[in-house]
Amino acid sequence: MNSWNCYVQQSLLLSKTYITPVDIPYVESILHTINQAQTPLKNFPNLNQAIPITVVDPELIQND
Repeated sequence: MNSWNCYVQQSLLLSKTYITPVDIPYVESILHTINQAQTPLKNFPNLNQAIPITVVDPELIQND
């Protein structure tokens, strides 16, 4: 068991979340996905504060 597995297992035990060792890879996968989703926010911390500009083509609305 590598250090990351130990870290995940200890963190879950500290929060009183008991899982089987078989579930640890799934938890690691979820944590990895969360980390990947947060990467743009680290690079652009004000990304969610800007109001997006939406340009709508009038023809698109008429032909829809």
